[in-house]
Amino acid sequence: MKSFFTRKRTFAIGIVVAFVAVFLALGLVSHSNSSPPKLQATSTKGAQLPYAAWFWTMVVSPTNPNELLVGTNMGVDRSQNGGKTWKSVGLTTVNVTSLAEVGNAVYAGGVPGANPVIHNTAGRTAPNGAGMLSVSTNDGTAWEALHPSGLPKNTIQALATDPAGALYALLNTGGLYKSTDAAKSFTLVTSKLGISPWALAITKDQQFVSGDMDSGPHTSANAKAWTPTTYTDLAGGKMVMEYAVQPTDATNVLMTSIGVEMSTDGGKSWHTTLNSKVMFGPVAFAPKSPQIAYAVGFDRSIWHSADGGKTWTQVL
Repeated sequence: MKSFFTRKRTFAIGIVVAFVAVFLALGLVSHSNSSPPKLQATSTKGAQLPYAAWFWTMVVSPTNPNELLVGTNMGVDRSQNGGKTWKSVGLTTVNVTSLAEVGNAVYAGGVPGANPVIHNTAGRTAPNGAGMLSVSTNDGTAWEALHPSGLPKNTIQALATDPAGALYALLNTGGLYKSTDAAKSFTLVTSKLGISPWALAITKDQQFVSGDMDSGPHTSANAKAWTPTTYTDLAGGKMVMEYAVQPTDATNVLMTSIGVEMSTDGGKSWHTTLNSKVMFGPVAFAPKSPQIAYAVGFDRSIWHSADGGKTWTQVL
């Protein structure tokens, strides 16, 4: 019995060391000399996600606001109790960079392999490879691989939906594609996004917001010409990790960075709603209860909002 616990402890320590190594290698640790922000929020006493080197994306079930799916570099994890406990539900050999909902279908995009992020000519992106797209119609219990026409077999960097229900796929090459037939086929929106491909969302009146870890958030009316948004994160940089658009009001957008930011004007301006020293990644609204939102920190913590992202409490 003693040897079992020794192995378990050694494994956990190894995971933590690898986790920190990934951050250092990618330049994610801030070296800003500015005063650190006041820490609202981080505790190891709350609920935690399973270990993973990278937490990419999240959706909430369209029928149950307590059922969550999170995509990591090691597949998809699901919680059925608001983030308190988790289990793996598939795609374990896939770096799942994005989850998106259209009706009762959940789409998962990414690339095979567990290596989370690389530096390439487009900036920081998911690794190059043969992109994959899968769908689940039972909240992640089972996944079906899709092979849509018109979508190149490159890494899917991000998926996004617009208020009309169209599905967009952003590749790590910068190509952006759109489907209006449940991912059976895609058409080209633009062959080059014009900014580093990372995170993407569509807000009111088909306006686009996009950003990455280095150059900050941008807005666009056509996903081709982009306007940078004045923004500084809580560590003095311009980090953008992920977006979530409120289902009932597409001018309300959440953006993760160091903590969580909120926009009430479709991404033109941002203010902090979760003040933290921790980098956050996945964020999502609950379709059935759009005042409910969840966010995930890279310390594996899970956060809940009952007022549309204005205030947050840690899931215990």
